[in-house]
Amino acid sequence: MVFARTKLVMEDDCYEKDPGTITMKYVGPHVNQLYNKIYETMKMIFRVSDADIQETDYSWGKGKETEKYKVRWWIHKDMDLFSYLFVRLDLSAEGNDRTGNATVAVRGLLRTEYPQDTVWQRSLFYEMFRTLWHRMFYHKKRDEYATECKRLSMVFQKKMIEYFKQLREGG
Repeated sequence: MVFARTKLVMEDDCYEKDPGTITMKYVGPHVNQLYNKIYETMKMIFRVSDADIQETDYSWGKGKETEKYKVRWWIHKDMDLFSYLFVRLDLSAEGNDRTGNATVAVRGLLRTEYPQDTVWQRSLFYEMFRTLWHRMFYHKKRDEYATECKRLSMVFQKKMIEYFKQLREGG
């Protein structure tokens, strides 16, 4: 992430379709185990540390026989000096050890930030040079990053579906 007071930001969904979100639904036992498993899986798949994950929304309630919780995580994964992946993971679940249901949604964004703090960075010549460089060289790199974002999201989806099957079978 570029730390700058002013910056030019370009943001693209990793998936071009609207709304660009992968949604997985689970119905079965052991819904309360999903929170820890999803957290560990996203760290492993996206290759990020705890410091790169921010939990922004969190609510957990207990009823007489069921637990209901909702969590939103944001993953920040630096790709290079200018670009990073910003991935939102939402988990919404309700149930107990015997039965329940959950929804997991993943939305990936690719952001590129160009700082514009100095007089040189705000000049017309710099902007012309930056635009030329971006179109000739960096655009292809951003396409690679978007492909990587899609790949990581699909691997995460595959691992979660495997874990859902494992939970249903009693594990």
